[in-house]
Amino acid sequence: MRSHSVTFSAAVLLCALPATLPAQDTIQVGVRTPLPPGEELPAQVAHELVAYYNSPSTIRFSGRTEVPADRTIGGDVAVLGGPLELAGRIDGDVLVLNGDIALREGFRIRGDLTVVGGLIIGVERGRVDGMITTYPTVFRYRRTVDGIEYLGPGPPGETRPTGRRIMLPSWELGESQIFVSARAYNRVEGLPIAFGPRITTGGRNPLRLEAFLIWRTIGGFDPDESELGWELRLRQWLGGHRSVWLEAAYWSVVDPIERWQLTNLENSLTVFFFKRDYRDYYERKGWYGRLGWRSSTLFGSLEFRDENHTTRSARDPWTIFWNTSDEFRPNAMIDDGDLQSIALRLGIDTRNDPDQPLSGWYNELSLEQAVGGRLSGVKPSFTHLLLDLRRYNRVSRNSVLAFRLIGGGRLGDERTPAQREHMIGGTGSLPGFDMMEFDCDVRSSGLIGTEPGYGCQRLTLFQAEYRTRLRFRYHWDHKQIPDVSGDIFSVQFNPAIVLFFNAGAAWNAEDWFDYLGDSDNWVTDVGAGLDLGGFGAYVAYPLVGSGELNFFVRLTARF
Repeated sequence: MRSHSVTFSAAVLLCALPATLPAQDTIQVGVRTPLPPGEELPAQVAHELVAYYNSPSTIRFSGRTEVPADRTIGGDVAVLGGPLELAGRIDGDVLVLNGDIALREGFRIRGDLTVVGGLIIGVERGRVDGMITTYPTVFRYRRTVDGIEYLGPGPPGETRPTGRRIMLPSWELGESQIFVSARAYNRVEGLPIAFGPRITTGGRNPLRLEAFLIWRTIGGFDPDESELGWELRLRQWLGGHRSVWLEAAYWSVVDPIERWQLTNLENSLTVFFFKRDYRDYYERKGWYGRLGWRSSTLFGSLEFRDENHTTRSARDPWTIFWNTSDEFRPNAMIDDGDLQSIALRLGIDTRNDPDQPLSGWYNELSLEQAVGGRLSGVKPSFTHLLLDLRRYNRVSRNSVLAFRLIGGGRLGDERTPAQREHMIGGTGSLPGFDMMEFDCDVRSSGLIGTEPGYGCQRLTLFQAEYRTRLRFRYHWDHKQIPDVSGDIFSVQFNPAIVLFFNAGAAWNAEDWFDYLGDSDNWVTDVGAGLDLGGFGAYVAYPLVGSGELNFFVRLTARF
């Protein structure tokens, strides 16, 4: 795109064509697709798209837009959502995000045409003076005062391989890759290593096949069958925009009972360095069928699961410190057996930044209904709910006030199995208290690992946080030292001061409102810390109980 969008044009041209090819008209050049099918939009390209859309000189339209044959628009045009029907003339560049463009007889674009998440129809009916470029991926965004912000390639929780990727030969209608990734280090598997191919066909509705073998290194180089797992997953997109898909999987994996309080990296490091594993695990073997969907802000899925759940014992993986003198605590015993269930997941994500949000909502509801099977010899019929509500409010240029409410557990009188129970206490929930302190006395009873039990049937947790960034700048230039030209030293340091409050409760039998209505059933703490961006050091003080000051670190934002 020309004039004010030179950098955007350069990025698109570099992705689209070798440098030796000049810009040509539509019939000579055709439509170029820089990305192989299945690839996400590069961050640099997304940045240029947003800059072009938000430019004050760009003429913006939303939704269905029509430019009739007798109309000429002088300037650059951006259409959000589409479709765009163009029969007239545009004296500038054209960008269509998440929509199709239908070109009518005699149309004219005197610049570049770029379409993201849509189709170009009728390109032979007129003329495009510049480059034509398409990106098949959906563009995830949120509206802002200035225009839009890019939200990244997909919603939280979407399954995508990580780790080393080996690109295999691609073809016109698809691509294939081999992934090798190390997963979370834990006291049951050691270091699980997954490797295998991912194959994606081309077109607007590609088919993706993933097949991974999981080697649980706790068994050494000669593992038996119990030390090997697998994931076989098939996904078919529908609707042409990769916003709806059908998915089926057959797997044997070891999963934590709860993972929301700490990230995989944080828990892995505590295992490896300090021989402390703050999760409990169980094996899931079976299959599921899923209908999934996502848009710019909404995501969700509906699935049927048929799995066998098995207790796994704690082992003794290698650690840096205290590897011989201390033992890992026992792994919780679950209700073993078969479980058929229906699971619904609904969410909305309007955060301006998933990692360091300053504004927006993140709300997620997960609901599971048991419909068959036998756990611990009994047919399950439980209903389990987990609700995570977050709100981020920007109160100044560098400050945010955030709130989070988590509630979950059984609905009704039917007891949930141990693998659906909850506990609170420690770094991710109530850092003023010990890890797993509020588990309805499961661990203090001494029966952990000998009979089914992990925690409580219900929990509620409220968190509030105020975060403000400090801006330190130090600049030492050539004027301070004679005979030296240019800048020789410059530092920008933007830590954040964090103040927080937490209140939570975990219990078994009583009703929600009766139990939570009694203030004696709540535990609370307050704290403060310094977030250095990717690393934070905090102290927390319990307002109930021991009165001891607890120190802890996080490798990510608290929520």
